[in-house]
Amino acid sequence: MCAGWLSAEACWLGQTLGLKPNPLRRRRDRIEAVVLLALLVVALAVVPLGALAWGTASYEADARAAATTPVRHQVEAVVIAEPRTEVVGVNSDFQVTRHRAEARWPGADGVPQVQTIDVGPGSEVGSTIAVWIDDAGRLAEAPRSETQLRAAAVGGAVGVAMTGEAVCAALIACVRTAANARAGRAWKREWEIVGPQWTRQY
Repeated sequence: MCAGWLSAEACWLGQTLGLKPNPLRRRRDRIEAVVLLALLVVALAVVPLGALAWGTASYEADARAAATTPVRHQVEAVVIAEPRTEVVGVNSDFQVTRHRAEARWPGADGVPQVQTIDVGPGSEVGSTIAVWIDDAGRLAEAPRSETQLRAAAVGGAVGVAMTGEAVCAALIACVRTAANARAGRAWKREWEIVGPQWTRQY
């Protein structure tokens, strides 16, 4: 059914844009066809290229930001207190928990740093946890890997592409709906003139 509809739409578009004269072709039909063709070009070419450009720019921006981020490195933190479980989310089926405990690691100036951090569910006093710290010895987020940077860029590009295609599809549907409604009204007005003439002949 979908294939048949697409075939009919393609046939209509080709006939409306055709160079051969057609007494049934109206000026507004050609305008509608040109608008639809432009939207198809945008959907098939402009949107994918725009999404690709957006993904590339996003990756390059994230890569530059990562390169200018203060230096971070990993150290081993030692759990110094019994871990405790905290509930961070609850729904009808299960609850989400996390495990946190005080841990100590060497600071940049040699003074030990102590802070509560997330630990694994099987951690206990004396366990070691790898943490990222900055040059001042403070906790820092782990730097994103090349794979993570590329995945974020691809995800963003896919989102842009899907949004663009959805907008184009909505615009095409609106143009077709409005044109069909206008054509129906025009045919009705014309039939009000021609119809009585045909009726009198029979």
